[in-house]
Amino acid sequence: MSLFVLLPAYNEEESIPPLFKKFQALQQISNRDIQLILVDDGSSDRTAQTAIDHSQSLGILLKLVQHPKNAGLGQAIKTGFRTFLEVSQEGDFLAAMDCDNTQPPELLIKMYDTMIAGSYDIAIASRYRKGSKVIGLSKFREMMSYGASWLFRIAARIPGVRDYTCGYRLYNRTFLNKLDIYYGDNLFTESGFACMIDLLLKAKVLKPRIVEVPMVLRYDQKPSASKMKIIKTIVRTLKLLLKNLLSSRPISSLNQTFNEEETRKVPLKMGNRK
Repeated sequence: MSLFVLLPAYNEEESIPPLFKKFQALQQISNRDIQLILVDDGSSDRTAQTAIDHSQSLGILLKLVQHPKNAGLGQAIKTGFRTFLEVSQEGDFLAAMDCDNTQPPELLIKMYDTMIAGSYDIAIASRYRKGSKVIGLSKFREMMSYGASWLFRIAARIPGVRDYTCGYRLYNRTFLNKLDIYYGDNLFTESGFACMIDLLLKAKVLKPRIVEVPMVLRYDQKPSASKMKIIKTIVRTLKLLLKNLLSSRPISSLNQTFNEEETRKVPLKMGNRK
């Protein structure tokens, strides 16, 4: 079993050195095979070279993928998912997290152990469970996230989920493969930060078993300003909620979709680790 970590990055040159040191410590503590997949989304700084230099000096396995220009978080996540499915094997796991050094890599140990113990498909690092804490985030951003949590819990409830917007998640490869088969190119249709909510709502169709693990979010450790366009994100989030209320893909078509796609889909090349 290998643990892959997807890091979508846009101008994160300053965040990478302290973040990679945390991954080095995690690798030593956990004694697990950890490989980073960093998607450089058209950065104008030295994000890519900094990642290469520090991965080599710290002994961290790194798969670097670069977009020629900035395409948005949704496309970076899509590229990372595709890369993971190409280079991983059955039984592997993919964690997706921010590259801004605000989310603790060491939490992955608890997320993984919890997933294995309960045979879960997804584990979410949650800000709304006992033991969680948010440090350094503006009150407005806190209220916005908290409001979104309650709104989706009421209008688009997913069992086991309170934190719909946090992108720090751990996925079972088997489940990601099912999502890929079911949605294909339609799995990622949001380019901005709303893509994480959209992904969760689409996953809901397959009735995943989801668990949340409390997280301490250290926004005070972020070296640069947030890249989130707040008004645009709010508008896209509300549109996603409305879309979810008005229509959903029938679950009864799932088995037929799997059978049709499996016959057409070219098998993934396993074990192609670079």
